[in-house]
Amino acid sequence: MITLAIDTAAAASVALVDSNGEVRAQRTTFSARKHAEFVGPAIREITQDVKPQRVIVGVGPGPFTGLRAGIATGIGYALGLGVPIYGVRSHDALAFRAAAHGITGDVTVATDARRKEVYATTYRLGTTVSVIDGPRVVLPADLTPAATRIGRGFVLYAQTLGNPARTEDEFTEPTAGDLGLCAQAEPGNLEELGALLDTSPLYLREPDAQPRQ
Repeated sequence: MITLAIDTAAAASVALVDSNGEVRAQRTTFSARKHAEFVGPAIREITQDVKPQRVIVGVGPGPFTGLRAGIATGIGYALGLGVPIYGVRSHDALAFRAAAHGITGDVTVATDARRKEVYATTYRLGTTVSVIDGPRVVLPADLTPAATRIGRGFVLYAQTLGNPARTEDEFTEPTAGDLGLCAQAEPGNLEELGALLDTSPLYLREPDAQPRQ
């Protein structure tokens, strides 16, 4: 099975992942502010000779504008091809990367929520995986992270939260390749990573624009 994975919770990223656990193609731009302009052309580029059998979209947590760009594109693509679409928590991609690189124990993933806040999820990584806190949006001063810290939130607020365990781009923002890989994980191995959800976005805060009463 070939999966098209899309994540725009932070970076803008698209990837093709196969059922053998291989990322066959990936295009990512980190700290993107033009998610919609990037995602469509990137998908066309990597799917020229391939028809994915399903679509996975990162459902956040993430800011409203960026997150909806990836989800809407994924829904449209899935409808056009007549293939199923599922959501996966975007933080799972970073937790999966940590586990794949031998990190175990309690790990807090924190990404930029803007407004001087972070989105945070804490995982327990071992032979299986559990989510022990979050996801939630929180001020850095109000977050007590685990000893191992992953994500751009720790890059931005290192003075308050402590330095991240890794600083490479792929460890600071979710990528579609990791999102697709964790969705392919075998049952019982990293069992709470890549759980297939619907495509409802995890905004965690109300949008600024509200309808008039």
